[in-house]
Amino acid sequence: MAMTTGKKAAPANTQHAQSASQKDVAKNGFFSANEVQQPFFEAAQVRAKMTVNEPGDHFEKQADHVADKVVQQISQPKPVQPVAVQKKSDEKEDKKEKELNKGEKEVQRKPIFESDADPNEGDNLKRSSQSAAPDVSPQTQHRIESSKGGGEPLPANTREEMEGAMGTDLSAVRVHHGNEAADLSNQLQAQAFTHGNDIYFGEGKYDTQSQSGRHLLAHELTHTVQQAGAIKRKEMPSIQRDEAATTGAAPATAPAASDRVFSDPAIGSIDIDARKIELATLKVPAFKRMYHQPGLIIPRNATGEDRPNNQVSVWRAGIRSEAEFNSRLDAKIQRENPPAIRSTSGTPLYYMKLKRANNYAIGSRADIRNAAMVPSWNISGSEVSYDVDHKRELQLGGLNAFENFWLFDSDANQSSGRNINGEFVRAFGALKTAARANINESNLPSDLPAAKQGFEIKINQFTYNLPFTGNPENVWQASEVTSGLPLDGLNLLTAAQIEAAGLRGRSTGGTVTQLTIMSKSTGGSLQRIPWNDGDTSKEVSFRFGQNFHVTNVNYDISGEGGGSITGIAFRDPEGPALVDPASLTFQVIKSRNVNYGGYVSEASVQQQVASILRLRGMSPITLQQASFDENGISGVGKVLPTIRLFEGADVDIVINGSSVRLRKIFNGSEIRLPPPFSVTNTSLQVFVDSAAGLGAEGNLQFEISNVGRGSVTASASTGQGFAVRGTFELDPRYFDSNITVAYANNQFTVEGNARIGAGKIRGIKSASLHFSYENDVLTATGTAEPDIKGIRSAELNVSFGNNQLVIGGSFVLDENIPGIQSGNGTAQLTRGADGIYHVTASGTAVPRIPHINTSLSINYDDGALTLEGTAAYTADRVSGNVTVGATNRAIGADGTPSGPAGDHFTAYGSGSLTLRVTDWLQATATVRVTPAGEIEVVGRLELPSSVDVFPQKAINKNLFTAPTIQIPLFAIPLGPRSIGLVATINGGLDFEASVGPGQLRNVFGQIEFNPSHPEDTRISGGAQFVIPAHAGITLHADLGIGLSVAAASVTGGIEIRGGLGLEGEASASADLSWSPTSGFEFNALGQIEVHPQFTFDVNALLRASLDLGVTSLSKEWRHNLAAFSYGPDIQLGVSLPVHYKDGEPFDISTDDIQVTYPHIDIPQMASGLANQISNAII
Repeated sequence: MAMTTGKKAAPANTQHAQSASQKDVAKNGFFSANEVQQPFFEAAQVRAKMTVNEPGDHFEKQADHVADKVVQQISQPKPVQPVAVQKKSDEKEDKKEKELNKGEKEVQRKPIFESDADPNEGDNLKRSSQSAAPDVSPQTQHRIESSKGGGEPLPANTREEMEGAMGTDLSAVRVHHGNEAADLSNQLQAQAFTHGNDIYFGEGKYDTQSQSGRHLLAHELTHTVQQAGAIKRKEMPSIQRDEAATTGAAPATAPAASDRVFSDPAIGSIDIDARKIELATLKVPAFKRMYHQPGLIIPRNATGEDRPNNQVSVWRAGIRSEAEFNSRLDAKIQRENPPAIRSTSGTPLYYMKLKRANNYAIGSRADIRNAAMVPSWNISGSEVSYDVDHKRELQLGGLNAFENFWLFDSDANQSSGRNINGEFVRAFGALKTAARANINESNLPSDLPAAKQGFEIKINQFTYNLPFTGNPENVWQASEVTSGLPLDGLNLLTAAQIEAAGLRGRSTGGTVTQLTIMSKSTGGSLQRIPWNDGDTSKEVSFRFGQNFHVTNVNYDISGEGGGSITGIAFRDPEGPALVDPASLTFQVIKSRNVNYGGYVSEASVQQQVASILRLRGMSPITLQQASFDENGISGVGKVLPTIRLFEGADVDIVINGSSVRLRKIFNGSEIRLPPPFSVTNTSLQVFVDSAAGLGAEGNLQFEISNVGRGSVTASASTGQGFAVRGTFELDPRYFDSNITVAYANNQFTVEGNARIGAGKIRGIKSASLHFSYENDVLTATGTAEPDIKGIRSAELNVSFGNNQLVIGGSFVLDENIPGIQSGNGTAQLTRGADGIYHVTASGTAVPRIPHINTSLSINYDDGALTLEGTAAYTADRVSGNVTVGATNRAIGADGTPSGPAGDHFTAYGSGSLTLRVTDWLQATATVRVTPAGEIEVVGRLELPSSVDVFPQKAINKNLFTAPTIQIPLFAIPLGPRSIGLVATINGGLDFEASVGPGQLRNVFGQIEFNPSHPEDTRISGGAQFVIPAHAGITLHADLGIGLSVAAASVTGGIEIRGGLGLEGEASASADLSWSPTSGFEFNALGQIEVHPQFTFDVNALLRASLDLGVTSLSKEWRHNLAAFSYGPDIQLGVSLPVHYKDGEPFDISTDDIQVTYPHIDIPQMASGLANQISNAII
């Protein structure tokens, strides 16, 4: 999808500082910048609003058509071309032919399509989608505008393929595929979108390897061409987006991620456990190609940060063979036939001069070789400054060893090293930023030096187009120096030339007329000073080399001879004044190579300049290596910055005559940001160049934890020193920020405003914040207006303390909240662990509920205001604990707040109350708070399982006693007497009963109770009124046979025992009612009634006894004859009417018990039973 913007101001935080190419001379310099006069931010211009294209428009159709062709073309196999062997003699012809062909190709090359961008499109965001075009919010538009020009170019091989297939230049295209691009794509409901030359991909959608990924890329690249046409017509490019992948297309490979591994083919990968990092691509200069090939691995601990300073000595030690050098020197001597000059010891001396400069190489064969081992000239004899440089960059894992050295143009070496480091920092920073979304920050290396120390780093691909300055053709290989090839840049002088140059000093008739001083023992540059016999000191004024102005010369020929030169270093710089002038005195040692004079002692130079030089701004310089050569004072050392931002950092500096070069790319641990700021990432680098002055570039990213992030861009100039400027941004999801951050004149400043608009943070209607930083203290002030339902007024202020932004203050509750009389508390805006801002509030409130005397706690979270507390409740007949509250959330089925916040408040609450119904009956009930804020009990009362109403009552009563009846049966004659046999019947009927205890069981009640209206309270319900009862009738009757004899007796008969009993409970429903006026009352009737028959056991009995005077005999025979049920239907029961009224005693009299028992005719029953039994027995 593609997006266009109208006239827009450059984002404040993306302005690029220049590389400090000013050459002005000023009093203040390095690391002590004056305030830059021009404003850092450009004035904002009117912006046109971005819009999004509609689905299926002609732009999308064209882009799909082109993408199909591109993928088809690049997917075709490439023909294999035979490799031709070319002779050197053919190279010139081929070169001309290539130039002609190149011109023809430029003419013939045509794009795969012609853009048909509509001239009237305006600021429309074109997209490929089936959904309606979303609106582009101002925040999203700002984020897109701020990111434009960032991202990264297409990979070299991908760009080559796409350019070849599309027939257009894609060098200006920038690809964005990090978290920010994914979020923006999500905002626009797109898998990718394009705005101008910037393409933004959704998560996992940037894939240059798969067919679907290439199709999507080609589609978006087509949009860039479409929009280029609109831009040429001064129209505004639109946003064009692709919402859904093509049906059936293979999904693009998504970046692999876990909490320990991250991988994205376009950026690289990092494996925390394996301790390995891969960078997808890295730029280096073209002259580094041979030594930096794809797949290069940088071993762990190959930091390259503590750069050794022994390269020169290692180089000299490595040039061991003298045979080749001597052979070339002998050939040169034979060819050029120099004069035979010998030293006082007889050693041959040679005087040589650079072919294209007035510098010299003088001395013995060993001296000449020594000078040619690190020549200061190229093969043509021009003066060139060389560094012993690493072929494979030390910072990319190259060895600090002779086999990895060459002599390389100093300017090219310094600039390329600086730029490679910057690119390395950038590439690692991009990987870290992408990985941060999935890997915990604490597991990632803090910066590039930490990554080098702890991880193996692999560079998958290189591109060889990194810019540099200097001349990379100025290079000496070790084999060339060993063979003596630098001698070809020198000429051996004739005797006349030696004399004319005054190389040996001059004398007329033995009188000294000239003192010759060489810059080094092997020649270098020469100074010829008029000198007379007897002179030992002379005031002079001349420049020796490029950075030392001599003011006094001392020389004495007597003894061993020698002297000194005194002057001022860096007094008259050819370029910007980067080093403070310093008075120095160097020893001059008498030389055998001249008749009258000597050379500057390197040891004295080292001693003098070791710690006396200072960069402009009073930053001391320490030179570990120093010398005096054709260019004057040269050396390699360190700068110890005294400014706070870089205090203590290790900064390399190289001085070579008029050239002062300093390069430092700072890692996070070397930057001293004042609290509460901390560095998150940096590519900040500072450099000094005598031609360009002081410069700085790169970015420094920092944060205040849980508050915001910022970024500053470095700038520096000799006239105005070092400075950084940029912006600090609070979370853009909530704040609109316009805060500038700067460091200048050794002071860190923060100034600006931020605001929270309506709808950004729930609970905040608006807020205005002002930030400032002075005397190492960050302050934030401002006010905020809450938007919290239920709060009548509030006073919220802004402050900063303990590294936290605090927006908070006091508030007063609205008096219209149901059930709430008053309340107040404090509110605060805080950022949670999820990074989301929330408004929280707490305080206390007083409820407006009768008999509730407590304070409620106030809690506010994400729009929901809840007031709640638990209180003891005491009222007439009622006591207990009740939880009461009010909220603007919905009340769930369980009576507690649930769901999202709403616009209206409702009182709620519940509890358990004990209700004293009577003195002997108490019940508990669950209560609730009505939405109006009143206590109400409506529901079933929970009562005890049983309640004793009255104790047990016992009743015993003889219902009937029958008189003994004798019935004569017959007589038995026994001698003089007859014995009569008679039947006897006697018995009775007894009743016994017990009632109680009377109990109320399964009592239930419905209560309606409102303490605000106690007179209306009603309790109604019912219960099981249970009366355990026992009632029984016992029948005892004997049917006997009697026989009377004085000495003997026989008795027999039938024994009948029978009974009728009732065990049970009389129960009935009881009606209950209670009111404050009538009290408690219930009525019930309990009854039990059965219709049983008697059951009898019939036993035959015979008992005989004999009284013999002396003794007696007796015997009894008993035999169960049968069991009989006999008798009429019998009704037996008990009924008890129950009535109770509050205030009256509950005492039931036995007179209230009605007993139902049968009327039984015992004799009749016995007679009938006897007949039945006799029929069965006799």
